Amino acid sequence: MASSTDFAHLPTTYVVGNLTLAPNIVLAPMASVTDSSFRRLIRSFGGCGLVTTEMTNASSVSPKALKRHRLLDFQPCEHPLAMQISGSDPTLIAQAAQVVEQLGADILDLNCGCPSPKVTGGGHGASLLRDLPKLSQVLAAAVGAVNIPVTLKFRAGWDAKSLNYLETAKRAEAAGIAALALHPRTREQRYTGEANWHWVAEVKQAVGIPVLGNGDLKDAQAALQHLATSAVDGVMIGRAALANPWIFRQIAQLRHGEPLFSPSPWDKYQFLQSYLAFCLEEMNERGTLNKLKQLIGQLALGLPNSTNLRAAVQHAKSLAEAQTQLEIFFAPWDGLGSES
Repeated sequence: MASSTDFAHLPTTYVVGNLTLAPNIVLAPMASVTDSSFRRLIRSFGGCGLVTTEMTNASSVSPKALKRHRLLDFQPCEHPLAMQISGSDPTLIAQAAQVVEQLGADILDLNCGCPSPKVTGGGHGASLLRDLPKLSQVLAAAVGAVNIPVTLKFRAGWDAKSLNYLETAKRAEAAGIAALALHPRTREQRYTGEANWHWVAEVKQAVGIPVLGNGDLKDAQAALQHLATSAVDGVMIGRAALANPWIFRQIAQLRHGEPLFSPSPWDKYQFLQSYLAFCLEEMNERGTLNKLKQLIGQLALGLPNSTNLRAAVQHAKSLAEAQTQLEIFFAPWDGLGSES
């Protein structure tokens, strides 16, 4: 790996439509994770130039549906904000795109990468990689429906026998897509194996619009190393932000040769407390407990006896019980926060 001094020359911004995004480190959309509460906390730590909502089905952006799931709720402090939708019907995509614009999104992001059978079974997400003419129609419909920039997040292909990332990228550019984010795995791989960043570099060379890379950016060093070697315009952080929400701050520190913030167990406790408080502003205690159960597995990584913490939270019958378990577990580190 390169030293921090090798990163000083790297680009720090990129332009999407009429937006200049800085820094060029982006929070990836993640189902059940990148809700407003999580996004606001990531923003508060610094170092993140753009946050993205959870993927939302284009059929679920009607006023009635939005009151039910609230996936596109946000606070003003989250701007610039991208809202991600999925779908395969050009007319429905266009209608949803207009709703997203009216809601106040700065960017509309289209999903062509989700590998979930539930999503691909409906013809959404990575399933569109098997029908690029249909994908072109979907992209053109979205671009033509709104004035805000439209971006695309996609995978390298359906499987190893159908790698079509270069054609997908060129079709996206031709349709008017303002920027691309490639997760260089196939749908068949899901999250196994290694992300092939050579594919990301190839896409950057093949199109004239900004390109971001996503996948296996496990720490600040890896993020900047891939930014450097692939010559892309930015990187998108996903799963690494679950275990380490401070990774965006650490990337900024590494760029400048500063000591990296190292979160203590107490910092993680404070993060959880802030997260739960934000969640309670948006939902009831049962929903907040479910959010905690979804997050604890990743955030607990690296903590001593983390298996016990995960089990205690997962078995909690109420938010109060889960809070008690958190207090018991983190009590030995009470007040022992890290220096930023």
